[in-house]
Amino acid sequence: VKKVGVIGAGVAGLQMARALLAYGFEITVFEAAPKVGGVWRENYHSYGVQVPKQLYEFPDFPFDAVKWGDYPTGQETQTYVEAYVDHFKLEPYIKFNTTVLALTERKGQKGYVFDLGESGSEEFDFAIIATGMYSQVPNMPSWASTKGEFTGDIIHSSKYLDQSAASGKRVVVIGCGKSAIDIVISAAEVAKTAPTLLFRSAHWCTPRLIAGLIPFQYIFLSRFGQALVTWYKGAWPAGAPCIHTILSWLLFPLMWIAFRIVEFLFKIQRGQWGSYAPKLDVVADFYGYAHVLDTTFLSKWRQAKLQGKQGTVKRLVKNGVETELGEVIEADVVICATGWNKTYDYLPAQVQQSLNVQSDGLHLHRHCIPAKVRDISLAFCGSEVATISNIATYALHAEYISRMLKGVMALPSESEMRYECDKMRAWKRSWMPETSSRASLVLLHQTHYHDQLLRDMGLPEARKCCLSELFCPYHPMDYNGIMKQ
Repeated sequence: VKKVGVIGAGVAGLQMARALLAYGFEITVFEAAPKVGGVWRENYHSYGVQVPKQLYEFPDFPFDAVKWGDYPTGQETQTYVEAYVDHFKLEPYIKFNTTVLALTERKGQKGYVFDLGESGSEEFDFAIIATGMYSQVPNMPSWASTKGEFTGDIIHSSKYLDQSAASGKRVVVIGCGKSAIDIVISAAEVAKTAPTLLFRSAHWCTPRLIAGLIPFQYIFLSRFGQALVTWYKGAWPAGAPCIHTILSWLLFPLMWIAFRIVEFLFKIQRGQWGSYAPKLDVVADFYGYAHVLDTTFLSKWRQAKLQGKQGTVKRLVKNGVETELGEVIEADVVICATGWNKTYDYLPAQVQQSLNVQSDGLHLHRHCIPAKVRDISLAFCGSEVATISNIATYALHAEYISRMLKGVMALPSESEMRYECDKMRAWKRSWMPETSSRASLVLLHQTHYHDQLLRDMGLPEARKCCLSELFCPYHPMDYNGIMKQ
């Protein structure tokens, strides 16, 4: 492999480009937008990082513009991403305003022809998809396609770019994830009446400070915290030390009690009682609908500056939305914070068949390598994995894929990779909620997952010293030096 095409210039695609260049590959990055950044380039009003800056920075490029412990805004993050591009001189390798419409397999040799529409086409020995988890096709409810007599506006959350969409209007926000909550808070500042958050099911909101004292990452992202989750839900297949499997059998009753206490603390902090009480346990729910929030939402709800209602939309009516119980909620604008759908239609039919995408997503070896990679010359950097500190995960993916392509790291056989995928899929389906993204979920098991990647690359897993290795959360900077300089 000499020539590599990368699709996407967000934080995954940029680190992929930086790693490939370090190993001497000839690369081109294709970006449909006029600038780098992916979701940080443009997103809903008031968007930002839901973890503190020390959990969201490139491992080899510090986020100095934001103070330790602060949560960066979307614009601060975009500026930081652009600085990364300048620092590593990546812009000459990026083709902006260029959409990859389709990949076609080359005749007589491995690799692909990238169909670039009016921009022509280019051939590559290998393709890497780095389009992210949340940027392909907006997911809109079926009822949204039939306005009927409704005279207001229906938009996806990604189109709520400023508060003018809500100013002086009656607003209904559909959903209960981070974007839904961010948007209803934003709308509350300018709407005609208190906006309504309409949610089908309530989900646990992880507080930034647990019990008002402990930063959430010390509970969930340290090795000790990782052990607690492991003893409760089981060990990460092939990634966690074997002792954790035994301890999960022995300590489950104790962990069950411990996480009920955690749920009680969350209920007190977040006011999650009554219709706003989640049905799933806190860990399982986190693996379907994870989000970390401050106290703004709860305080505005208590002040009656916004309201939350449990229910589903049956249809749109003239003056708003009608729920399945017949209640009409008046609205001039309905904002659907209902997530994204993935599509693989740009890939050749034979490749799609090889990938075997299922209802809960694309199951890959190490969440980045198809089992048939030797035949289909394709990998995924950051677009099929969800962790808490995803920017660090993308860096490890970039190095992992680059080492594989350079031949300095050997992959298991196709049958061995399929076996690992089957084992991971069965484990996830045994307890995680059924969602379209379940295949990608790592989240609270990210430290053991990162250990797994490091072991494959022949690198040491322990990157801290003394007690900090056990009790302090892993930050991206702990992986500084892994990517080839």
